[in-house]
Amino acid sequence: MQIESTVYKIIKWLDKFDSKTVLGLVFCLEFLIAWGDYITGPLAPFTAFFLLPIILSAFFLRNFWAYFFAVLSAIAVIPVISQLFGTFSLLPIMLGFLSRILVYLAFAFLGVKLRQLVNDLDRLASQDTLTAASRGAFFYEFSTAELARSFRSKSPLCLVFIDLDNFKEVNDKHGHQKGDQLLVEIAATIKANLREGDILGRLGGDEFAILLAQTSQEEAKTIMRRMQASLLRAISHFESRVTFSVGVVAYLADKPASIDELVALADAAMYAVKKTTKNAIHYVVA
Repeated sequence: MQIESTVYKIIKWLDKFDSKTVLGLVFCLEFLIAWGDYITGPLAPFTAFFLLPIILSAFFLRNFWAYFFAVLSAIAVIPVISQLFGTFSLLPIMLGFLSRILVYLAFAFLGVKLRQLVNDLDRLASQDTLTAASRGAFFYEFSTAELARSFRSKSPLCLVFIDLDNFKEVNDKHGHQKGDQLLVEIAATIKANLREGDILGRLGGDEFAILLAQTSQEEAKTIMRRMQASLLRAISHFESRVTFSVGVVAYLADKPASIDELVALADAAMYAVKKTTKNAIHYVVA
């Protein structure tokens, strides 16, 4: 378990580098392995070392590069294999060379598939399967990092808590499938109104939270007015009485705070709307 955790951390660390940096590192690694293979001669067990740049390129670069380095690794051993001419017959030398090509290509293929699997698992772990919003745990993790960055840079942000009014009526009257369709439509509409750097999380059955990064209260008011209108238009064909009770907390970045505190404040602001008029937005300052 410790090894798996370490490997995962290494993958996440390497993911932070841009593709050009990774490509340069992989080329350097390929060159060093090829040079070491050449100076140690054909009898040194260097075959397995070439698998490292292949796996790295499969994980952190486009699929093309995985197969490129598989072929390059095979080509790199030609000068080493040529040292065997005159000592061994041609047939076993060629068979050994072909087997290397097949092994390298197979590892490139497996590396690409493994990376796709890791990406799928990451997506499943962080994304709600119904609405494609972030799961609660991932939302809290992302928001915690963004909150710390906000405090360091003294840049405000806003946290939005949305609860659907009368959603239970949809499930009771039209069935859970219709209710799921409504949730999907709502999540898609919210996402369409977000900017790069914002994040939508699904915290409960019909409860959503939004982190608006680098956003003042006045900016949040503009965003939320537009979003509320878009949401009501988007669900108008569902023939329901669903509306949206919304609480928004503006964090001024003038004192430390936790994401739990902001969620609690936004939740309380939402409930203030829920207990009175419904279908409104209430703003508070952290």
